[in-house]
Amino acid sequence: MKIAYHEFYRNFKCIANKCPDSCCKEWDVVVDDDSYLKYKNAEGEIGEKLRNVMTIDSDGDRIFTLDNSRCPFWNKNMLCDIYINLGENSLCETCKRFPRIILDYSKFQEKILSLACPEALRLMLKKGAMQKLIVTQDEKIAEPCDYDTEVMDLLYSAREKIFSGLGNDNNGIFDCLDMIYKICIEVQSALDGVEYEAETEFDENGFIADYKQTIDLLLQLDIMTDEWKALLERAEKYKADSKDILRFSEYIGEYDYEYKNLMYYYVYRYFLNSIVTYDVTECFSLILLAVKSAYILQLFLFVNNGGLNIEQRHRIIGLYSKEVEHSYENIEYLREKFFNS
Repeated sequence: MKIAYHEFYRNFKCIANKCPDSCCKEWDVVVDDDSYLKYKNAEGEIGEKLRNVMTIDSDGDRIFTLDNSRCPFWNKNMLCDIYINLGENSLCETCKRFPRIILDYSKFQEKILSLACPEALRLMLKKGAMQKLIVTQDEKIAEPCDYDTEVMDLLYSAREKIFSGLGNDNNGIFDCLDMIYKICIEVQSALDGVEYEAETEFDENGFIADYKQTIDLLLQLDIMTDEWKALLERAEKYKADSKDILRFSEYIGEYDYEYKNLMYYYVYRYFLNSIVTYDVTECFSLILLAVKSAYILQLFLFVNNGGLNIEQRHRIIGLYSKEVEHSYENIEYLREKFFNS
């Protein structure tokens, strides 16, 4: 079986208590069956605590009960008591894997990291990071696929065209969005047997025109953190003017590779999922919202703070991933919105 991943996937190491955020707070940790059996039989104080804090949530998943929005095993030194007392192999699958994501397409696998992890995000948004793809051959036997291989070939070829466009230094942020959109329309036309027209073009003025609508949409979603809610509520009151837009456009042009990497991430992670839905326009809608949200929130902070640094740029992208991309409820809500629009 062929397995593809980027150099940053291989190089990633959790920075534990040096992390500016943590996957040990605010998120529910789902305990898999094997870990549950291990925890049920664990001895000593750690075993007793494990059994006391496991519960079943409204979705039927077994989780740890959070303590003031923190995992009960995330100690005052911001380290994991399960890791310390029982060892790395005793971590549940959720904690062992995150932020690693495996995309299994039966005949081949692709691996990526999650943008919700600050250290993973830092590695992925580096200039050129997404161009270093490694393909290996694993001894694992590929499973029979239950999809149309010709459609997968169509999607894969289209995705390669997108990656080539994203790797072109002459393409700016909005050139790349136009390019992805046009390729998505071409693919959707082939899938549906209908000739669709790519009628939309993207630019900063269009993003600003959609500013209020985008913020309103983000505020309609489930919100996990006070930080995200406060940012959106502050941004909601901002009204952009032409001077602000021009200054920000000149500033962000130096970092357009971060936006290209952001687009690459969403295309890499979601485009081939269209083999299930036969709807690549949904994938484009997810890409567009992620890019638009990052752009307008970075614009707001740039104006509000009198400038923007790398940590602030990355924080917005990471928060969006944590709050929107990693929320099943929010993604389903957005899919419904896209379907009805």
